[in-house]
Amino acid sequence: MMKYLKWLLKLSITVALLWWVFHRIDLESVSKAIGKADKLLLALALVPYLASRITAAMRLTTILRAHEVGLSHYGGIHLHWISMFYGMFLPGGLGGDAYKLLRLKQHYPANGTMLLTRILLWDRIIGFIMLGLLAGIIAMVRFYDNKLIALIPALALPGAGTLWWSAKKWLPGIIPVLGRILLLSFGTQVFQIICTGFLLYSMGETSHWADYALLFLLSSIATVFPLSIGGIGVRELVYLRGSVLLGVSEPIAVTVSVLFDIIVTATAVTGAALVIGERTGVEAEGGDTFAER
Repeated sequence: MMKYLKWLLKLSITVALLWWVFHRIDLESVSKAIGKADKLLLALALVPYLASRITAAMRLTTILRAHEVGLSHYGGIHLHWISMFYGMFLPGGLGGDAYKLLRLKQHYPANGTMLLTRILLWDRIIGFIMLGLLAGIIAMVRFYDNKLIALIPALALPGAGTLWWSAKKWLPGIIPVLGRILLLSFGTQVFQIICTGFLLYSMGETSHWADYALLFLLSSIATVFPLSIGGIGVRELVYLRGSVLLGVSEPIAVTVSVLFDIIVTATAVTGAALVIGERTGVEAEGGDTFAER
């Protein structure tokens, strides 16, 4: 019962945030922006987003394989896609990471729950660090004359040292592949920034690129915290408030966040086909269709 109440709470927060945002924005401007958008560019925006999901899946499988968990990249993508569906749509307690842990425990019981949990946690940590790093770099470019921005490079060295020490202490197997993992994480975020770039260009917005990229990264940091369903509402809130502070168009900023959420949701829906395929395979063959090849 409690797990359903938690999901209803997240649903309520999602609805409340969307209501708040759309009551403070000109909905007609948002509707016109979407209607006039170049449909080809909107379709092309899906390509870099899908690429970001693949690199994110490869990041996790790289960490797993460094700890002798022999999941292939193909299997990792399969696992990632189903976890997107569960994380977005299931009203129970089986979120995306919980599903990954459950499946990995089922197929690799010898590795232990604690190790697998740490791997999944560090996969999240690396992604969060890359978001913060890229946001810091763009902020340095955008606000180069702000004295507080000078603190960002000053924190870089101790931050890198803390990351190295923490990884060596809690998940030492990650050290040999840390560079590859960071590169995959960098690719994940860059692909998503490119996705938002396509969305902007589809509406004829070709200026203030750094501002919109910063808004996207800050909204992605905010959506790490599971306050709403799939981060919907939280992303729009950050875009709305951030657009005021950065002096960019509020309707365009909110429209980009809405279109990005549509892409995220549509991609997560496709995971249902893999869930159905798994269940069909189990019923037909009496086995598990979880891809590990």
